[in-house]
Amino acid sequence: MALHRGKGLATIEYPTGMNQNGDPSQAWIKVKPDGRVDVFSGTSDIGNGSKTVQSQIVAETLGVPYDWITYDNSNTDSSPMCTGTFASRATFVAGNAVLKAARQVRERILAIASRELEIDPEDLEVADGTVSVKGTPAKSMGVDEVAGAATFVHGELLTGDGAHLNPGAAIVDPETGEVDKPPHAAISYAACAAEVEVDDETGDVRVLKLTQAYDIGRAMNPTLVEGQIEGGAVMGLGFGVLETCYPYYPSAEHRGDGMSTYHVPTMAELPEINNVLIENPSEGGPYGAKGIGEMANNAQPAAIANAIYDAVGVWVTEFPITPERVLAALDARSEPRREGRMVAFDEELSINSFSSTRTWGA
Repeated sequence: MALHRGKGLATIEYPTGMNQNGDPSQAWIKVKPDGRVDVFSGTSDIGNGSKTVQSQIVAETLGVPYDWITYDNSNTDSSPMCTGTFASRATFVAGNAVLKAARQVRERILAIASRELEIDPEDLEVADGTVSVKGTPAKSMGVDEVAGAATFVHGELLTGDGAHLNPGAAIVDPETGEVDKPPHAAISYAACAAEVEVDDETGDVRVLKLTQAYDIGRAMNPTLVEGQIEGGAVMGLGFGVLETCYPYYPSAEHRGDGMSTYHVPTMAELPEINNVLIENPSEGGPYGAKGIGEMANNAQPAAIANAIYDAVGVWVTEFPITPERVLAALDARSEPRREGRMVAFDEELSINSFSSTRTWGA
């Protein structure tokens, strides 16, 4: 038995949201008489942190503390339209909708405050829940006082609505390949470097280290961004060396019959993961943000495959890269030439490939 180490790199690009029309998000915001803010959005939070990030956008735009925000997406009757949580669109598309709504509310807050303070709205600013005169912070009033005045003195409701729709699909000139508009609202970029250890006797592959760099536009919430990236890394790891939806050998009768036979990485097998966040703001994203969700699990499998080639000199072109597939590739490499060429190992795999039930990294 000999263990071989190798390193591999993969780079990707990923669009933010859909760009074929029909992908809108809407939002509605109101300020209650005590200054607390209700945000109504149709975005479903599936663990991606969209409620947190959109609430942050509203708090930042209005100049009020984050804990003043209540986010409501409890049902489709009271919430505005949102196409859904997919295509890495929640921060970019739905975030733009709440940003536009929050800007309207901010204008209304400043308009009421200007009446109360008897000064032009352009000379006012809002921060930390307080509206103050630029250059004269002592002359101020709380946003809660402004909201109370709007309700009980001026008889007005501080509210705003916003909607966002990415540009429609670009029209491509068939002769020149030129497009009449940018094909995507924003594109995120990423790179993953993998370090692996391969056992040339058993075919076992152990991923030792993943180093990843992500251009995320603007890290609205760095902790959430890193969580997305690390969660995606584990998914990419599983796809790269373990997980398959339809194991077969020698027939479908031998497929797994439950989740107990579907192998995923556990904490004990996780590699060292290092992340680098690169902030390259998007012109169209809320505060420069881009999408980060789905792209986080794209680069790892390719990087792992490249690292395996670096380690033992064979390409495995089918995922997951199980011990059997590694051994088949090594065997194909050692076969004699036939008709002036080497027998392609993927031809062997098409006949003999099957999924391993061996615990990854064991």
